[in-house]
Amino acid sequence: MDLTEALAALQLTPGATWPQVRARYRSLLRANHPDLTDDPGAAERTARLTAAYAALQKATGNGRRPLRSPAVAGGPSGAPAARTARRSGPEPASGRTGPGRATTEGPGTTGAVVGRRSPTDVFGRLRAAAPAVGNLSGVDPETLTLQILVEVPGAAPAQLLAEVSRRGADTAIMFTLESLTSAPGPPIEAIVKRLLAAL
Repeated sequence: MDLTEALAALQLTPGATWPQVRARYRSLLRANHPDLTDDPGAAERTARLTAAYAALQKATGNGRRPLRSPAVAGGPSGAPAARTARRSGPEPASGRTGPGRATTEGPGTTGAVVGRRSPTDVFGRLRAAAPAVGNLSGVDPETLTLQILVEVPGAAPAQLLAEVSRRGADTAIMFTLESLTSAPGPPIEAIVKRLLAAL
């Protein structure tokens, strides 16, 4: 899927910021997820939304670079966009090798530093550990992103998004948990703690 198609699928314009992309994706996912609606075609719409998000994620380096207008970028051979720093917390201490250290990044968002393992190794471990907290609903090895459907008694079903990236010499995971209904989902800290323990 190219950038124009991805933006259209998420009902966005080329100037959209990464927070706008993420918010729109989650909003549309809640409205179209087959676990939350009986509408025919929900699975196909969800697959298209996920593919669009993955395309934008790849084009922006997981949100670290701004979206380029397809007309200005000149397609895949266009000049690379200027890099912008996306810091979600303090730079991790080097040499970290433990299973992970979670840090709160904002409502529904938590980050974890998992040491000097390679991002692909962490992604593989994360994928294997996912059943400890829910069911995998999306896997993108290119962007090192997982989506996990989390269902906890007493809380609304929620979608956990895990994005693995390099941060300095270390590898980090950014977690975002969004309820799939208007009711509150489970606390992200407890879900991330269980997932990190399973790594």
